[in-house]
Amino acid sequence: MRTVLLALALPGLLLAQVAPNEQWRTIRTDHFSVHFTPELEAIARRAAAHAETAYGQLANHLHPPRGPIDLVITDNYDVSNGYATFFPSNRIVVFANPAITESSLRFVDDPMQMVITHELVHTFHLDRSTGIWRGLQQLFGRAPFYFPNAYQPSWIKEGLAVYYETLLTESGRIAGSEHRMIARTAALAHRVPRLDQLSLANPVFPYGHHAYAYGGLFMDHLARAHGDSAMRVFVESSSRQLIPWLLAVPSRRAFGMGFTAAYSRWAASLLANAPLYEPPMPGWRDLTVDGAFANFPRWIDDSTLVYSGTSGRESYGAYSLTLTPAAAEGVGGGERDGVVRRRLGRRHTESPNTVLADGSLLYSQLEYTSPYHLRSDLYVSDARGRETRLTRGARLSTPDARADGRIVAVQTIPAGTRIALVSRDGARVTPITSGGPDQQWLEPRWSPDGRHIAAARWTLGGTSEVVVLDTTGAIVATLVSERTVNASPSWSPDGRYVYFSSDRTGITNLYQASFPPAFATGEPMPPLRRVSDAQTGLFEPQRAPRGQTMSAVVFRADGYHVGIAPLDSARAADAPALQTVAPRAAPSPAAHAGTATRYSPWRTLLPRYWMPFFASALEDNGYRIGAGTSGEDVVGRHAYNAVVLVPTDQSGLTGAVSYRNARLGQPVIELAGSQDWENFGVIRNATPPNAVIGMLRRRTRTASAALTVRRPRVRTSSLFSLSGGIEARDYAADSTPLIDGLDPAFQQTYYYPRVAATMGWGNTQFPPNAISPEDGITLASTTRYRWRTDDDATGTVSVVASGSAFKSLDLPGFAHHVLALRGAGGWLDNRGTGYLEVGGLSGGVLDIFPGYVLGEGRRTFGVRGFPAAAMLGMRAFVANAEYRAPFRIPARGLGTLPVFLGRTSVTLFGDVGSAWCPRVYPDAGGAPTTSLCSQQDVDVGRAPGSTTPPLVFLEPTMIGSVGAELNADAAVLSWDAPYRWRLGLVAPVLNTGLAVERRLGAYLTVGVSF
Repeated sequence: MRTVLLALALPGLLLAQVAPNEQWRTIRTDHFSVHFTPELEAIARRAAAHAETAYGQLANHLHPPRGPIDLVITDNYDVSNGYATFFPSNRIVVFANPAITESSLRFVDDPMQMVITHELVHTFHLDRSTGIWRGLQQLFGRAPFYFPNAYQPSWIKEGLAVYYETLLTESGRIAGSEHRMIARTAALAHRVPRLDQLSLANPVFPYGHHAYAYGGLFMDHLARAHGDSAMRVFVESSSRQLIPWLLAVPSRRAFGMGFTAAYSRWAASLLANAPLYEPPMPGWRDLTVDGAFANFPRWIDDSTLVYSGTSGRESYGAYSLTLTPAAAEGVGGGERDGVVRRRLGRRHTESPNTVLADGSLLYSQLEYTSPYHLRSDLYVSDARGRETRLTRGARLSTPDARADGRIVAVQTIPAGTRIALVSRDGARVTPITSGGPDQQWLEPRWSPDGRHIAAARWTLGGTSEVVVLDTTGAIVATLVSERTVNASPSWSPDGRYVYFSSDRTGITNLYQASFPPAFATGEPMPPLRRVSDAQTGLFEPQRAPRGQTMSAVVFRADGYHVGIAPLDSARAADAPALQTVAPRAAPSPAAHAGTATRYSPWRTLLPRYWMPFFASALEDNGYRIGAGTSGEDVVGRHAYNAVVLVPTDQSGLTGAVSYRNARLGQPVIELAGSQDWENFGVIRNATPPNAVIGMLRRRTRTASAALTVRRPRVRTSSLFSLSGGIEARDYAADSTPLIDGLDPAFQQTYYYPRVAATMGWGNTQFPPNAISPEDGITLASTTRYRWRTDDDATGTVSVVASGSAFKSLDLPGFAHHVLALRGAGGWLDNRGTGYLEVGGLSGGVLDIFPGYVLGEGRRTFGVRGFPAAAMLGMRAFVANAEYRAPFRIPARGLGTLPVFLGRTSVTLFGDVGSAWCPRVYPDAGGAPTTSLCSQQDVDVGRAPGSTTPPLVFLEPTMIGSVGAELNADAAVLSWDAPYRWRLGLVAPVLNTGLAVERRLGAYLTVGVSF
C-alpha cells in the first residue's frame, strides 16, 4: 500500500527520470543491454542474470518481444519501484532500493528477481502485435498508436504482470497476503468493486491499487479455472483485435466468456465466502473515523497517541489522538465520542513520529538533494511545528530514539538496507549491521532500558525474522524465523515481551514473543503467542507506557484505522510453528560475467518510428502534409523531435526541430529551429482594374537556445530559464519578376535577435482527494528583449507575469472546497511589434491524433465568454476568481467500454480583464513619439462574430463575465488516464458588445483554467 501513498504524495515520481549526468556503464547479454552506474555493478550483474532467466521462463508462456531490451538499474531515488515502456523501444527501469520496504512486496524470495519479472511481463505483453497492427508497424515503425495491447485497461496489464511475477518466482503479491486482504475486507463490507471500477484513476481507497490487487487475483482465478495456456491465447487474440477496446472477443476466445460475466462470478464467490464481521480484539474500538492511511501509532503517554496519515482530504501529516477520561476507561470510542484529534504538522513520507524527551517529534522524510536524487533524511519538529533537518543525504528512515536521544534508524545502501546508530544531533551515523541484496533490515525499536534493539530482518529466500540486537549490532536472540511477513516489532513497557505483526496464517495478526526467549530462560511461557484474531488485517502493535492498553492499525474497506483494545482481555493463544512457513534455503543468485563497457546513447537514440501529420496550409490554399518523429536515449541524456510538412499548393516547406541535452544534469540545454510560410498580401497589376497577378509570401525562420535550471523539492518547485534566439524574415512571390518589381523593403532579409528570462516558483499542495491545488501559491514571469539588427531604434522589451493563490476551506464534501485567485499583467514598450491578447477560454490541450488537438491551451489573459484576442494592446491585465467545491465521486465506468468517470466538482467564477495602448511615449530626449497602437485606426465598434480585427483601445476598458462550470475528471477512450472536462455557462457583464453571446453562452473545453 505504500507505493500508492507515495504516488499520491509525490506526483510524477513513479515515472521519474534517472540521473543523465552520472557515469553510466553497460553490459550486454543475449536479450538485454543492462545499464548501471559504477556503484551498482554487482547488483546489475545479478539483475542481468535474473533478466535472462525470466526471459527464458516467460518465453514458455508468452510470445517473446522483438529486438534487444534495455534494462536500467538506478539508485537515485530512495523508493522501491520499476516501470516498463514499449516506446520508442522496449525499456525497463528498476530502482535498486529493495522492494521489501513496500508492504505489499514483502513476501518475496528475491526483490530484484520479482521486480524484473513483473516489468518484463509488460514488455512481452505490450510488444505483441499481429494482424493489421504488424502491418502498420512495418510501415510506420514503433509508433505508439499501433500497439493494440497498450490500449487495454491497467487491471489487465498489471493483473497479468502480478500473476506471472508469482507464478515464475513462487513469491510475490498473489502468494502474499495483502492483495487477498484487500479483497477479503471488501467482501466483509459488501464493497467488492465492479469490473469498471478497477482503474488506476479510481479516486476511492485503495486508489489505483485496485488495478493491481483485483487485477492480479482475477487473472490468477482465470488461470486456475482455464489453465495457464489461456493467458497466451488471450494475449495473442488481443494482439490482432482490430478495435482494441473491445475486450469481449479475445476474452471469449481465451476463457469462454466475456470479462464482465467472468468477473461477476468471481466477485460473487468472494461475497459468498465472506463471514460476519467481528472485531480484531475483544473491546476493540476505532479512534479514527476516516479511512485512507493511518500508520505508525506511538504512545506519548497513556492517554495520547501520535500517528501519521491522511483521511484523503488533507495532505499527509502527523496527528495526535487524545482520549478523554471516559474513553480511556472504555466508555464510548471513536473520534466523535471521547477522542480529540489534532493535526501536528505536515509530512510527505510515511514515517513513525518518535517523541523525544523535550516533547519534539523525530521522523524521516524524502527530499530532493538534486534534480535527480531523492533521499530520506531525519527531521525534528518542535512543539510549535518548526522543522529542523538533522541529516542531509544520509538515506535514513523509520527512526526510533531512546531516553538519552540516541537514534536508531534504517539506512538505505545500494540494493539494501542496514541498521545504523545516529547521534542526537544527526552529525554521526554509525552502521552496526551489514546489509545488501541478500539481507535487509527494517523497523528498529529501542528496548525500554536502551540496551537492545528489536528489528525485522529479511534474508534471501524469503525468510522473515524478528531479532533482538545489542548496541554493537550482534544478534542476541531470534524470536521468530519463517517464510512469511513478520513486521513492526515493539516492546512491552517492562522489556519482557516483543510484539509484532505476522501473516503466518494468511491473515496479519498481532503476536507476542518473550525476551529473553523462554527456551533460553527455562520459563514455562511459550515462545510465541497470538494476541488478536482479525479477519482483515491488524498491524503496528504498540502497548501503552503503563497499563494493558494495546494500540494497532486495523485494515477496513475504506482504509487503515488506528484503534485500541485492552490487552488483558485478548484471546491469547499459542502459535506453534507452521510447516507452510518454514524457512527454506535459497541458492545464491547467478551474476552475469560479461564485460562492462562505457555507456553509449546512440543505439537507443535512433528514430524508431514516423507519424503522418496533416495541418491547414496557408489561407484558402489546401493542406500541409508531412511526417514527424522523435527519440530519446535510455538514460535521458539526449532527446529530439522533428516535423516536416509540405504544402499541397507548393507554397514552401515548413517544419520544426528541437533537441534537448541533459548530459550536464544542470542546466539542461535546449536547441530549436523552425521554418514557416504565410500569405502576406496580394500583388496587383499597376494599371486598372488592378487585377491580382500574384501572391506575396513571407518566410519566417527561427533558431533558439535555452539553458534551464530546475530546483525540485517535495513541497516546492522552482525554475529559471535563460534563452536566446534569432528570427529571420524574407519574402517571395510566385515569380522572380514579381518580387523584383516590388518595394525594395520586400527584397531583403530582416533579422530579429531576442533574449528572454523565465522564472517560476510554486508551493501548492494536492491531497489524495483534492479537486484543485490547495494552500499555496504559484508565480511565473517572462521578460524578453527583441530588436532588429539593421535598426537600433527597433529594440523592444516585454514583461509578462502571473500569480495564483489557493486556500482550502474545511467544508462538507469528499474534498476541501477551494478559493482560487489569479492575476496576470503584461507590459510592452512603445516599440513593440505585437500585441498582448485578452479574451478566450484558458485550459489544456488534449492530443486526439497527430496534427489534431482538442482544447485551446493555456491563455495568460483568458476571459471566459469573450472570443480569443477580443482585445489587443500593449498593456494588459486579467483577474480571475473561482470558488471550487466537490460534487460527487462516481468512480465508475461503463462496463468494459473505455470510459471512466472519477471525481466531479463545480466552480463558480468571475473574470475581468483589459488590454489597451497608451497614446504617446516620451523618447530619450523628452519629445513625444507615437506608439504603434496610436498609429492605427482604432475601431469604435465590432459586431460579435465579425471577422474584422479585434478592438484596440487607447485607455483601459474592461471586459468581464461570471458563470459556473461542472468539472469531471474522466477518461475517454481509456480506462486509466482521466482528463479534466469542463462544461460551462457564462454570462458577459462588462462590455457585452464584444462577447460572442451577449447574454448567456455555453462551452465545453478540457484542462484546468489555472
